[in-house]
Formats: sequence, C-alpha cells, structure tokens
Amino acid sequence: MLKRKLLFVLVLLAALATGCVPVKFQFDQEFGESGSSRGQFLSATNLDLTKDGNLVVGDNGNSRYQIIRPDGTVKLTAGEAGRDGYKLLGMGGIGVNHLTGDVWVCDQRGNKLVRFDPTGDPNLKVTAQVKYPMDVAIDRDGSAYVIMAKNPKIHKYSPEGNYVEAIGGTGKTALIFPTSIIINSGHIFISDFGGRRVLKLDMKGNLVKEYKEKGEYEEMKGPSSVHIDDQGNLFVLDLGEVPVVQLSPEGQLISKIGEFGNDSGKFIYPVGVIAKSKDEIFILDNSRNKILKFKQKPE
Repeated sequence: MLKRKLLFVLVLLAALATGCVPVKFQFDQEFGESGSSRGQFLSATNLDLTKDGNLVVGDNGNSRYQIIRPDGTVKLTAGEAGRDGYKLLGMGGIGVNHLTGDVWVCDQRGNKLVRFDPTGDPNLKVTAQVKYPMDVAIDRDGSAYVIMAKNPKIHKYSPEGNYVEAIGGTGKTALIFPTSIIINSGHIFISDFGGRRVLKLDMKGNLVKEYKEKGEYEEMKGPSSVHIDDQGNLFVLDLGEVPVVQLSPEGQLISKIGEFGNDSGKFIYPVGVIAKSKDEIFILDNSRNKILKFKQKPE
C-alpha cells in the first residue's frame, strides 16, 4: 500500500530530545490489539468520528471498518475482502456523513469508493474518474470530496455518487502527494505529504492558508493526517522529531502529543489522529494495532 510505504520511515525514527516543546496532553488509556476479531486490527489505516462521538477505524488488513465507542467497545463492523461489487481490495481513508451516518470508504487497489449505510450495509459504488483514492471527506450537503495519489486536484462527487467537478489543482493549490482531507466550518484542510505542508482552502478550492511549520520549532517533514477541533486548532501527524502536534488556527505550536516507543502509551507508526474535543485526542498506531487516548493536562 503506497501510503503505508511512504510513511514507514516513521518506524525508523528514534525518540529524540525535543527541547522545550510544550506538552499539554497526557496518556490516558489504549485499546485494541492485533487480530481479526471484533475490536482487533490488522494494518489499520485511518480514523474518523461519527456525529455521536464514536470512532470509525479503517481496518485494512481485515478489509473492513469498525465503529468503536470511546471506551473501546465495538458497535459495528462492516466490509469484506474481494474484487467484485462492494468488496474491498485495499482500504485507504474513510469519511463520515454526519447527517445520515453513512460511511464512505476509499478502496485504493480497487479504484473505487464504497458507501455504507448506518447499519453497515453497502449501498453505493463509485468508479467514475477514481484512480487510487487516498481519502474522502463529506460536506454538509452529502457531497464527497476525494483526493487521489499523484493527482493535483480534489474531485467532487454528488451524494448519489455522480462526478461533479475537479477543484483546485493549480499554482499553490496543486497537490503533490495528498494523504488526508477534512471539511470543517466551510473550509477544506488537506495534508500534502509530498508538499510538506497542510493546506486550508475554501470550498471552491482557493487557497486560504498554507501551514509549512510546527510553530517556530521545525518545518513540516511530511504531514500524513490532519484533524480540526471545535476551536479551529489543527492536529497534525507529521514526520520529524515531533510526530503529532496541536497547532493554533494561525499555525503556532500549542503542544506535542505522545512519543515514539513500543511500550503502553507510546506509538511506533501513527497513521491517524482525531480530536474528539479540545482536550480528548485519539491516535491510531498501525504497528501496535492500538488506539491511544490522550487527555489535556489540568492547568
């Protein structure tokens, strides 16, 4: 899987001294393990959030996604391996429609998008102009915005799966290797691994802001995931000495979150970050097959 190969360098990074980088979050708990039973993962790829606060986990090695409550109990599993129909060959990102509860899945190797209803039944397959989809985000009208490997543009699809238009893709909005997309408060945020930046665009694809640094600490090395909390703060998963950070809407470094390691409370190969609230953060570790929960330290 291309995204996995590009990010595997994370495993080789040692836990380096990070000077006076602020640490405002502390490890709280973790759940999950390697395997194919409910609540277990194999090569998990992505995290998202339902409107009622449950975690949606892309479980690539088991060709499914799981909806998991914040306490680690499983609410639902859906999807199966295969080439035909709604079956999945290689999962990438996932996106949730917060109005309907539908879950959209990027099948990278199958070159398609598959939509599942709230009960986990697939009800739509989209293949028009879909080639190696990396991630998908759903707007308030139910339209899907898709980023694809080595494609400089965002591709928009109607709620019914019809291709609508290509967005952005020129000048500073041209994507080099996009890896995640999220829609928040009328804006599109994209982590551009190849461009070593995070982009904030309006819904027409015009550039609003470009984030290329983690505050004054270091430049971004290859951001692979981004999430936005209710206050507009960015949670970015990146290469470098500080792999998971919280940035202000202006791009100032607020805090690092977690650290590398094989012990409980640490991650080896983080692939997804979700801010359930401003003080409750979840990180998905592909290598340990764990979901780690961090909470903001008391002031």
